[in-house]
Amino acid sequence: MKMSYRFNRGDLQSLREVFLEEVYACDLPFAPRTILDLGANIGLASIWFSGRFGLCPPPELSLLAVEPVPENAAVVEMNFRDNHIFGEVVRAAAGQSSGEAWFEAPAESNLGRLSSKAAPDPGLRVPVVGIRELLHRFPGGLVDLVKMDIEGGEEDLLGHDTDWLDGVKALIVEWHDDKADSRPLIRNVESAGFHHQRINTAHQDNLSLFVRQSHLSL
Repeated sequence: MKMSYRFNRGDLQSLREVFLEEVYACDLPFAPRTILDLGANIGLASIWFSGRFGLCPPPELSLLAVEPVPENAAVVEMNFRDNHIFGEVVRAAAGQSSGEAWFEAPAESNLGRLSSKAAPDPGLRVPVVGIRELLHRFPGGLVDLVKMDIEGGEEDLLGHDTDWLDGVKALIVEWHDDKADSRPLIRNVESAGFHHQRINTAHQDNLSLFVRQSHLSL
């Protein structure tokens, strides 16, 4: 395994969380073969998932990493090449529908988030790809596992129009309650047919695992 990263606070924090603390470690009732990584940052979670589970061999798409900051996405692409990961990098943010949006990109590489034009410094103008379009890139429009760490953008994806969850078996979500109240979002996902549990509370108190109820007995 070869990992490229930069000596900044965000990259180093992500390295600690993903590989030292293994915050995404959890018991799943199936081995994911396809993964959608929303808020990929520099691709460390994608590398970790790929090493833990093994993914679909070519020609099927097995991993889609979505990251709007060009500098971060370039490191994701480097990490995929160096680790022979059969996946694609989408240089965009994820949203309910495709278009463009303002994106606040602070110095900490892992804290970027969608912002509004009315903000004092709205940041970059980035493309947005609709969540359903992202799912349709996978075989049959279905994905085994969605990892979501999008700094409050979870409210847009899980706060309304959650029919896209029909194509998902499991989700791991990092909440950002300072930007979006997680409680109604958790209820929305549960109402879509998922069992909810907190994971890795020894390291973080804002990580949830959702598994579709129909897969719990597998």
